[in-house]
Amino acid sequence: MRDRKPDTIIIPPHKYDLERLPFAKRLLELRPGECIWPINDGSPFLFCAAKTAGKYCQHHQSRAVAVHRIAKREK
Repeated sequence: MRDRKPDTIIIPPHKYDLERLPFAKRLLELRPGECIWPINDGSPFLFCAAKTAGKYCQHHQSRAVAVHRIAKREK
């Protein structure tokens, strides 16, 4: 496991991420309109690449908002 700062929020893997692995892309392979959420922890980093209108697909957008709310409560 990699060393992380104590204040780093670690988002655990989700079943959805495992389902996306066969479709994942490296950063340089991503095209506009594809989700940029990392779905593994490196060697190399792979990103979701699901179609989206923003940075993240609907699933990862909802996870990001939930993590933000949790982090805000803990401060």
